Amino acid sequence: MKAESSPVIVIGGGIVGASIAWHLAREKKDVILIAEAIGGVATPKSFCWLNAAGATQKFYYDFRRRSMAQWAEMGKELADLPIRWGGVLACDRTPEERQEFYERQRLWGTNIKRIEEADLAALEPQVDESQFSLANWGLYVPEEGTIEANAAAEKLIAHAQSLGIKVLETSVTGFVKDDNGRVSGVVTGSGHVHGTHVVLAAGLGSVPLLATENIKLPLNGREGLLVNTAPTQEQYLNHLLRLPGLHMRQTLDGRILFGASFAGGQPGDDPQATAEDLFSQVQNAFKNGDKLEFSHYTVGVRPEPDDGYPILGSTGLEGLDLAVMHSGVTNAALVGELLAKKIIFGIEDPILESFRLDRFKDDAKL
Repeated sequence: MKAESSPVIVIGGGIVGASIAWHLAREKKDVILIAEAIGGVATPKSFCWLNAAGATQKFYYDFRRRSMAQWAEMGKELADLPIRWGGVLACDRTPEERQEFYERQRLWGTNIKRIEEADLAALEPQVDESQFSLANWGLYVPEEGTIEANAAAEKLIAHAQSLGIKVLETSVTGFVKDDNGRVSGVVTGSGHVHGTHVVLAAGLGSVPLLATENIKLPLNGREGLLVNTAPTQEQYLNHLLRLPGLHMRQTLDGRILFGASFAGGQPGDDPQATAEDLFSQVQNAFKNGDKLEFSHYTVGVRPEPDDGYPILGSTGLEGLDLAVMHSGVTNAALVGELLAKKIIFGIEDPILESFRLDRFKDDAKL
């Protein structure tokens, strides 16, 4: 039996907020999404790799694997979601680190294979062979993929709107509470919006909002620079490729998107010069790299919890849940599913226990 919980207010128009709103819309139509920008702030500046490789602990690996599976299910339901399960080739890190990663991932259940130099070159024929001779061998994970997260957020929100949700493009400055102290709405630039449950998925914007309720959110921002070539019709990459100091993928519209790491490298004092240096490295990495054209770079500020893990669920205020994390692109699908079940049906999945805000309870108050 569904709990009476309408309308649910979701704050945040990036991939996490979009997924939460979409999952809620599949169960109930009275949802209000409030966002300053549809598509979000950090989401359009993300590398957009769907993976479990970012987990060094089994509980977080399991979470990410479940979210990848949920993305696959969502892709079946929404055929226009821009997801590509093209696999990943990893030739970065030291040989010892690569071997350790290989053994851990295989133990945990990843379909991961060791690939020798000649086979790497065969899988990526447009990449200059010297890139693989430096690494000697690499790792292949066929089950990982990419998503054009900004476009996916817009599509999820549009589909949720077709199911009846309302979208308000405005800022949120605080919360409304009833006489019992339960959160019953939000204060926006255009007035109060009332509901019976609020989900805060505003990335770094969540910090000042929770501070209005004297709740400290242990979240920091770290800059990452990513660079885009102009779109090309030539297929330069068949997989997401991790080389030492250079991670690259080809987007669905033909751009090469790259950075010093999947989250983007440090912009430095002169981001334009840093971007152009990375572009030269990309040109040298391909046999026909001189045909690529520089387009633009982005500097995104990714939200990073102090311990590196998502912060999900209860904030300590009744009626207010939270969803903030780095790797929002990978995790958004499962976060949306789990929070929708929690809010509508009162079902709290045991996996959420590891990600609650109260794990920082000694630092939870300002």
